[in-house]
Amino acid sequence: MRPFQLLIKPVSYKCNLRCAYCFYLKVNELYPNVKHPIMNEKILETMISQYLGYQFQESIFGWQGGEPTLAGLDFFKNVVKLQQKYGKEGQIVGNALQTNGMVIDEDWCRFLNKYKFLVGLSLDGPKSVHDKYRKSIRGQSVWKKVMNAADLMRRYQVEYNILCVITKANVNRVKEIFQFFIDNGFYYLQFIPALEADETGKKTAFSINALQYGKFLCELFDLWKDISNKVSIRLFNTLLAKKMGFPGGFCTLDQNCADYLLIEWNGDVYPCDFFAKKSYKVGNLKKDDLAFLLNKRNDSFGKLKGQLSKECLECSWLTHCYGGCVKDRLFVDNPDPKKTYYCEGLKIFFEHSNEWFSNFANNFS
Repeated sequence: MRPFQLLIKPVSYKCNLRCAYCFYLKVNELYPNVKHPIMNEKILETMISQYLGYQFQESIFGWQGGEPTLAGLDFFKNVVKLQQKYGKEGQIVGNALQTNGMVIDEDWCRFLNKYKFLVGLSLDGPKSVHDKYRKSIRGQSVWKKVMNAADLMRRYQVEYNILCVITKANVNRVKEIFQFFIDNGFYYLQFIPALEADETGKKTAFSINALQYGKFLCELFDLWKDISNKVSIRLFNTLLAKKMGFPGGFCTLDQNCADYLLIEWNGDVYPCDFFAKKSYKVGNLKKDDLAFLLNKRNDSFGKLKGQLSKECLECSWLTHCYGGCVKDRLFVDNPDPKKTYYCEGLKIFFEHSNEWFSNFANNFS
């Protein structure tokens, strides 16, 4: 059986922030009568025992939300306990945790360090940028708390990276935000473009368009390329790996959607965190095992990425993106659902950066 990963939402959509661009809050429409969702012991143990029972050489649990730390530190201590119970000798078990940093304290850091969790910390840049769209439930600034969480994790040697959402607030401030990350010792970065629709089906005010995204990537690349040995940017590292003949490992640019399942708090299973919708539900852990659910996912949702337009199939950059993320193709305001909403911007970036990536790969080999 081919290895796959799990994305787990132990508290579903529940969060202690109200970020303007967050699409996860929409998941509450799936569970309108549940105010405090949390994964119970039975579902947690079923999930862990099944997954580790496949005995993949490497088994990865990705914890996200909402805000997964709201499940509590004791919940995650139990996670590790169950992983130790069901893991086999020689089996590598990894945990990744995506967090806004609000509850990260010394106890959390000691735990994350001890059990080698890889943490993704959401931070959109300096205070003026971060505070634009990422605020508390009461609309207050949380930037200082995020920076404190980063300092704590650094002090306790927790491995972490930064996840930055590209919005109207920072898309034209590339040099400023990149320098901010470098000055603060944030060398592992991931940039994700904001793309959401409003009630009318049109692109929201905070979302960026394809050309803005392309320009952002070109400027970011020019700042990064001379210090690429020091700073890791996921998109750029993926393209470089592909040029060198290695797996990309980033589903947005890969030929197929990643092999993973999204597990909701109550055992409901969906094909992807962007597609936690009733129409895409593949089953529930209480009724079906993970292998069956993965096959069901791949027989339907898994085929969507391969449904490309003639333009894509004949494009000289096809192997760079394979049509991009399905979410960005099916965006309600996208004129062509068989290619990514960001197509024109990505073409500009690929044209701008391709020679450098090719030369680097050739020199390395």
